[in-house]
Amino acid sequence: MRAFIALLASGLVALAAQAHAEQASIEAVARAAGLRIDTGTVPVNGVALYYRDIGPPSAPPVVLLHGFPETGDAFAPVVATLGKSYRLIVPDLRGAGASQAPAAGYDKRIVAADVRALLDRLGIARVHVIGHDLGARVAVAFAVQYPDRLLSLGVAEAFLEGLAGTAEFKRFAATNPRLQHFARFAQVDDSVFEYWGREEELVLWFMNSRSKTRKFVPDDVTRYVASLKRDGALRAAFLGYEAFDRDAAFLEKADFSTLAHVPALAVVCQSPAGNGLQRQLGSAGLRNLKAATLERCTHWITEENPDETVPAIADFLEGAR
Repeated sequence: MRAFIALLASGLVALAAQAHAEQASIEAVARAAGLRIDTGTVPVNGVALYYRDIGPPSAPPVVLLHGFPETGDAFAPVVATLGKSYRLIVPDLRGAGASQAPAAGYDKRIVAADVRALLDRLGIARVHVIGHDLGARVAVAFAVQYPDRLLSLGVAEAFLEGLAGTAEFKRFAATNPRLQHFARFAQVDDSVFEYWGREEELVLWFMNSRSKTRKFVPDDVTRYVASLKRDGALRAAFLGYEAFDRDAAFLEKADFSTLAHVPALAVVCQSPAGNGLQRQLGSAGLRNLKAATLERCTHWITEENPDETVPAIADFLEGAR
């Protein structure tokens, strides 16, 4: 009888663990795929930054930059494929994941300087940079500040404040339910007060309001929620939005002429608005510009639609070698 009870208890524990699975980490996915992976936390630009270095050390290096409310784990669905041909550098940006959440420094030009300093620490001179959502803004800030470090630029599912259409976008965002969070989250104190202790609710609401083919549940976002629950991290996330007007002023004055012939990719999910990123980058003077429109997503290109995302990125990177 005791043996039966013990067996039953162990089975219940196993079922409970299965019912409450943790979100897959990029580290676990990379190791399961048999990829080389190094991780570390290093002081760069006044902040302790956590990073993963995945794939063949001699392969072309690709920096992957996540958005909100994500961490570098957003790229877990694509790392097994891309990590076979490329050396992937995947940081948690300042304020997110296992990186430090300082009280300031969330202008995208500063976050881009974090990335450059990380590359210096790793001894990597030139890279392909791909950013999604807020990470796309960081990628562009990196490109205009450090064009000599750039092999190619990829941006996905973002609006680049300071480039063509900014005034119209801000007017439209004020009344569009999907975009009203821009102004709402920029009110940092109010947003922290509203979502303190409700981080899981915030992540699920935000991600599911921008999803076409996937319903995110708590087990899908445990790492994102844990990230926002760290000391200072919720405030840090909203400070990224509070910085948007300064980000716009920075890009308005930036010199894009050095990027005219840099290979660039603008990725969006299908929408009636078309590829706004392509229009923005083209208006900024980028001429070696490709575009990709993904059908089975609304915003989360890697988590919602990896089957279309991987070929789009891989084809671009192959052509940009």
